[in-house]
Amino acid sequence: MIVLASKILRLRSLFAVIASGIFVSLATGLVETWRPDFSIMEYKYYGYPLVWRVTALSGPTEFRLTSLLVDATFWIAISFLSFVILKKISLESEIFFTFQDLFLPLVLFLPMGFAMDFVHEFGHAIWGVSLGGRFSYMQIAYFEIYPRLGITPQFCLGQVVVMGLAEFESGLFLLGGSLTTNVVSWFLVLALLKTKLGHSTQIALKMSGLFGLLDLPFYVFFPQIGLRHWVFLGGDKPEPLLGARKIGVPDPLFYIVTVLVTFGLTSLYLKASWEKVWNRLMRAHTHNGN
Repeated sequence: MIVLASKILRLRSLFAVIASGIFVSLATGLVETWRPDFSIMEYKYYGYPLVWRVTALSGPTEFRLTSLLVDATFWIAISFLSFVILKKISLESEIFFTFQDLFLPLVLFLPMGFAMDFVHEFGHAIWGVSLGGRFSYMQIAYFEIYPRLGITPQFCLGQVVVMGLAEFESGLFLLGGSLTTNVVSWFLVLALLKTKLGHSTQIALKMSGLFGLLDLPFYVFFPQIGLRHWVFLGGDKPEPLLGARKIGVPDPLFYIVTVLVTFGLTSLYLKASWEKVWNRLMRAHTHNGN
């Protein structure tokens, strides 16, 4: 029975590694990884490390299955390496990972990411309208949310258009997206710490909260080093920083606040893990003392 259980666990782990690699390779099909300086047909290229999806405004989408297979193999290898590292960490730190701990985040990654993306864009809309602007457009991924529900041919991680804002109000509007996700992230971590929730619910809330936690620092710092908001996806300008400048907040002060808020949230979200590590260190110290 023990041998059978061990084999089932290994098969589950192998399935999680393969599914993770395939999932990531497919997800890169949403990421525009290369854009030529000039293109008559306005081609867009998706996939990493190899381009496997090519779109054009005036033609059908091209799928390069050989490149997709290579990408899937690459990401399966990365997933296997990550799994080995996590397993080693779990054995050394006594923080054990179950199959559910590894697979459920994989399943929830995109839904929770897009949910927090919606919170970000909805935050822009709420701030813009409350400041007297005219809400005219909102899009998430391939879905047009406003002024009418529909599917768009071009992918956009998130976009909100609010017209008629003055300089100061437009600064608050730019800050509103990341500020809203940050506030939601605080509420989620407090709910995790103060209430007893099911294991799956905890993982879903933690993933949403971590997206909200990273939203602000990623958007402030990544575009300034040539990356996008979410490394490959999102805006290429430091939107929250630009918003802070418009309302008169000095850059050094905004950087300090961003770091402090991020550190505070990170401490709360990792509180349980840090407590396990601390208890293990205390037990090791006590054992050595004896």
